[in-house]
Amino acid sequence: MDPGAPAPLTVATLTSGQGDRLLRSLDGRRPEVTVTSSPTTEYAYDVVHHWTGAVPARPTWTTTKRDLARVDVSFLHERPGPALESRFDLWHGWTAGNQLAAPAQGERTDWVDADTSWTQSAHLPGEMGQSSLEVLRYAARSTSEVTFFGPILRPRMGELDLQPVRYLDQMYVRVPGWGDSGSGHLGSTGGGNFAVRNWAALYQGDTELQWSNAEFLPVTGLPDERLPYRVVVDNDRAGWTGTYSTHTRTEWTFTSGATGPDAAEPLPLVQLDYGIDTDSAGRAARTARLSVTPSHLTGITATVGRPTVEVSYDDGATWRRLDLTRDRGSWSGRLSAPKGAAFATLRTSVTDSEGNGVTQTLTRAFGLR
Repeated sequence: MDPGAPAPLTVATLTSGQGDRLLRSLDGRRPEVTVTSSPTTEYAYDVVHHWTGAVPARPTWTTTKRDLARVDVSFLHERPGPALESRFDLWHGWTAGNQLAAPAQGERTDWVDADTSWTQSAHLPGEMGQSSLEVLRYAARSTSEVTFFGPILRPRMGELDLQPVRYLDQMYVRVPGWGDSGSGHLGSTGGGNFAVRNWAALYQGDTELQWSNAEFLPVTGLPDERLPYRVVVDNDRAGWTGTYSTHTRTEWTFTSGATGPDAAEPLPLVQLDYGIDTDSAGRAARTARLSVTPSHLTGITATVGRPTVEVSYDDGATWRRLDLTRDRGSWSGRLSAPKGAAFATLRTSVTDSEGNGVTQTLTRAFGLR
């Protein structure tokens, strides 16, 4: 399905029995027929049932509201348009599901089977795709919120085949550069958006060991001893038009040595998640509260410290340090945007208890209203 090129004419199909009944009801008349087409839906049901051993003679089951969870899905791309969304159930390592047309900017209410393992993704054809960082499970009769495409776009790594690791003398650093706000999704432009520039490099000291113009950086031939390294990721919209996260630069510092042959070890790259309320056009109030949550991926035992967050309202010409307070594992502070400022640029840095750190600059991370 390509939502960017919908069919010029809506086509509805009938079974032969339905067609016969329709023709008989017309009784030789040729009335005017009005067709209303809804390319996207305001609601969706995702229900699934598995049988073990064999499919019964009557493969039916009953699901009630007591068995379902409500998921309010928001698509927060900065401009309206077509998108695609998928929710697949995970069963014994297999996934299955359907892809739906969705609005790039809009809302939908979903009802999904509780106590089922799910994955979810959404795509803007020709631009980018975002997918869940982990397997999703919802409690029956619960209500959850999911957003796609909204600010703040930035590099975000995950654990479903996307965790940076060291094995023997090799590093495999996956650096998808376009995750959206919060901690739920990673995002990538993939190989289909050639207007964007994704660049990554690994340094040992000031020596560049390897670089890549994709969102994956494999490096081999590293020395066995434990040494300091830097991963630098530079993402630029270049010819890919868009208002927010026009340029992002993230630099991770960490130490690493050769692993044994038994297993790979995760790299201690501190992740940064952001949260801020914006309208459908990606704009926040001038005194909105911005939250920052630094964390490690699974397998890292170091403790992440207090971040430093600076905000610029003039594209980085001047900076103001945000006064942060602790809030359930996150740190948050209130903006103080001057009159006339249209965007907020962010610069965040943090280190962990073992000296691993990250510095991230997001140019025009979100708008201001």
